Amino acid sequence: FDHHQFDFAIFELETASKIAPVKVNFDPVVTPGSWATVRGWGTSTGEEYTRSPVLLEADVKVWDSVECNNTVDASFPILDSQICAGGADKDWCSGDNGAPLIVNKAGEDYVVGLASLGSSCAIKDVPGIYARTSSARDFIEPYLSTNPVPTKPVPTTPVPTTTKPSC
Repeated sequence: FDHHQFDFAIFELETASKIAPVKVNFDPVVTPGSWATVRGWGTSTGEEYTRSPVLLEADVKVWDSVECNNTVDASFPILDSQICAGGADKDWCSGDNGAPLIVNKAGEDYVVGLASLGSSCAIKDVPGIYARTSSARDFIEPYLSTNPVPTKPVPTTPVPTTTKPSC
């Protein structure tokens, strides 16, 4: 392929996760200038290739797509299926591909993008490029559980019942 458009993959787990699932944002509007958070276990500089043993996070600013297109490599124009964030010496780095870009709405975190393409690690005035989750709704949504995660264990033994004999 000649572009990093729709840079998504889905992994199905064999067993249930002990971690509550993240909410996915399918609203295509993410306000330029707003803050988001990127999290990952990648390297903390572009010069080392040892992944972090702890989850790292950085607050990054969302860019306007026109401004982003004026900044990034012209051979990879930013498309509607992508979102730019970062550029203030904070961004995702090597080993963070697929890392979530998260915005907080009314106290709840939502994934709006996944780390997809970047020129290097956290370069000043150069954003990272993320695959926009809203652009892949038809691909992602069938894999999302419609059942909420239970907050307490569900009993595994049936509750005894009584029946009256019929005459």
